[in-house]
Amino acid sequence: MASSRIVGACVALALATLLLPGCGPGGLEKDTVTGTVTFDGEPVGEGDIIFTAEDGSGVTDAGKITSGKYSLETTPGKKSVRIMAMREVPGQFDESNPGEKVPVKEMYIPDKYSGVTELKADVTAGGDNVFDFALTSD
Repeated sequence: MASSRIVGACVALALATLLLPGCGPGGLEKDTVTGTVTFDGEPVGEGDIIFTAEDGSGVTDAGKITSGKYSLETTPGKKSVRIMAMREVPGQFDESNPGEKVPVKEMYIPDKYSGVTELKADVTAGGDNVFDFALTSD
């Protein structure tokens, strides 16, 4: 009986810690980052943007890109930024399922932005934190 009260108290404490204002999992302070993402001068319609801490902590935060814009919360510090997006390949369809004609999609963001990325951001606590990324196919 006493052990169930202890477990209940521990669970309540853990939940309260996660719900503290301005804190994410583990009590890490987070700041909002926003910006635009274009590819060859055009807004990226839909995609994902990922901010990973460069300090070796493994802290990673991600958000959605919609109509070339994104907004997410991440911890302050130097970040490596990856951007991924897919688009339909004109005139190509997957017809492997009988009676279905599904457009084929491709990842079109080059590896220098989506894999081993060259994109960086320095997120400052309480700062403006607007990062625009103009990607090219070159």
